[in-house]
Amino acid sequence: MTKDEVIEKIKKLLRMKRGGTAGEIENALAMAAELARKHGINLNSVDPDETKQKIGHESDALKSRLPLEAKYASAILVNFFNVNICLSGRPHSSRPWQMQYMVNFVGTEWDIEVARYVFQFLQGHFRRSWAQRQNRRLKNRLAFLEGMFLGLAHKLRQEREANAPDAAGLILVGKAVELRKEYLAKTWPNSEKQDLKHDDSGATASKLAGIRAGQNTNIRKAMDKPAAPARPALPPQQGQMALL
Repeated sequence: MTKDEVIEKIKKLLRMKRGGTAGEIENALAMAAELARKHGINLNSVDPDETKQKIGHESDALKSRLPLEAKYASAILVNFFNVNICLSGRPHSSRPWQMQYMVNFVGTEWDIEVARYVFQFLQGHFRRSWAQRQNRRLKNRLAFLEGMFLGLAHKLRQEREANAPDAAGLILVGKAVELRKEYLAKTWPNSEKQDLKHDDSGATASKLAGIRAGQNTNIRKAMDKPAAPARPALPPQQGQMALL
C-alpha cells in the first residue's frame, strides 16, 4: 500500500466521527492512529475532507498559432486561475501541409472547465473592446491589448490581495501547483517557457485606453452564464510546443 493510499484510508476512518455508534467511532479512530504511527504520518496533518486532486488536460483547436487576444487571455489564466496552458502543434488531419495548433488546459476537471469558459470570454471581450473603441484615432492594436491585460491583471491582483467578499467565482492561484508542474513535465517533456513580449513603441494613448478597458472588465459577471459542456481530453500532440 502506497503512502497516498494509506492517507486516503486514514481520511475514510476519520470521517467515521460524523456517524456510527460510539464503539464504531472509537475503533475507527484507533485504526487511523495505528495506520498513521505505522507509516510515519502526522495524524493531525490529515484533513478528512481533502480529496486527492486528479490533474489532466483538455485541448481546443486554434485558427492560428496563437492569436494576440488568446495570448493575453492565456496569461490571465496562468496568473490568476488554477491552470497551466501549453501550446502544441501537429499536421492538420485534412490538410497535412498545414499545422493544426492546439491550446491545452492543464489542471483539475473543475478548474479546466472554468478556465476554458473564461478563455473564450476574454478572447471575444478583447476583440470586441478593440473593434468598438470610442477613440477611432487609436491605431496601435498591440499596445491597446497589452494595456487591457495590464489593467485587468492589476484589478484581479487587487481583488486577490484584498480577498474581497464579492470575489465569489474568481478562482485564485494556489491549488495543485506542483501536481500541474509534474503533469506538464511528464506529458510535454520538451516544452519551453514562453514569456509575453511587451510593446515598446511608445503608443501611450492606445495603452492607456486599453488599461481603462481592462479595469472595466468583469470576469465574474461573465461566469454567471452557464459554461459550455466540457469536452473529453485529447492525447498529447506532437510538434513544437510553447509552455505559458
